[in-house]
Amino acid sequence: MDVPVEINALNYTFVVVYMVSVTLETTHGEIMSALRNTRRMGLALLVNFVLVPIVSFILVRVLDLRPEIRIGIMMLAFSPGGLFALQFARISKGNRVFAVALLIVLSILAILITPLLLHWFFPEVAVKGGPLERLVILLLLIVAVPLLIGRALQRIMPEIAPKLGRLLGAISIVIFIVAALASGKYKMPAIKAIGGSGIAAIVLLTIVAWVIGWLLGGPEIKNRKVLAISTAMRNFGVCLPLAVYYFGGTEVIAPILAFSGISIPMNMIFALVTSRALRDEEENTATVRAPMR
Repeated sequence: MDVPVEINALNYTFVVVYMVSVTLETTHGEIMSALRNTRRMGLALLVNFVLVPIVSFILVRVLDLRPEIRIGIMMLAFSPGGLFALQFARISKGNRVFAVALLIVLSILAILITPLLLHWFFPEVAVKGGPLERLVILLLLIVAVPLLIGRALQRIMPEIAPKLGRLLGAISIVIFIVAALASGKYKMPAIKAIGGSGIAAIVLLTIVAWVIGWLLGGPEIKNRKVLAISTAMRNFGVCLPLAVYYFGGTEVIAPILAFSGISIPMNMIFALVTSRALRDEEENTATVRAPMR
């Protein structure tokens, strides 16, 4: 039920290309400003590391789930920072700078906190050296290094950087679509394996994450979009290697693969709908005035 290496490579390539594109189109000051907004980032951490796990714990208790399916869903609840949230932020016309800042913070915390919460909630898991070091290295390669490359290119060729960023953004969309289509056949068996109750748990978790993220996203709609999507997209890239390491050969892996197969189309629809139907007042005003120029 594992996803092949080449498909994971496509997913990571998408993130690398996207991260470079965003840093070419934004300034260092914009990203640092987003990171320094303690109220917004604090609410994002509250949503992702407290509220979503609490809701998930209630869901897995209420629904008739097999024990291993429960563990898989709780692992997802513990682990925010889904990589595809970046692309959906772009599609929804959300605040992409906030999306990048949020990905950096949530990804770093996810690889540190998820294993600890896993041992706390499921003490039967043997304490042993896990893939944490590999996850840290992977995070540096696909998030930190592209940020540094994009920033360096922006300094070297400031006039060309925005155009190059838009080009790479378009390329990232193509990579995203190819990766989603290629991985589809590996996710369908997992979706069938978790049964109706497992599917209901994932759908409800995604919807609740949207609602909580939207309500606590602040007054600006572009930020609400980002927090709603980023909260709903749990971190498949952190959960899967942990599940394989600790629970290899069990059903724990199934809901993690199934979540990816269910949440991606759900968030795509959410992003498309909100991009057209929900915008900040200044965006609507600019759209109305544009033809008069």
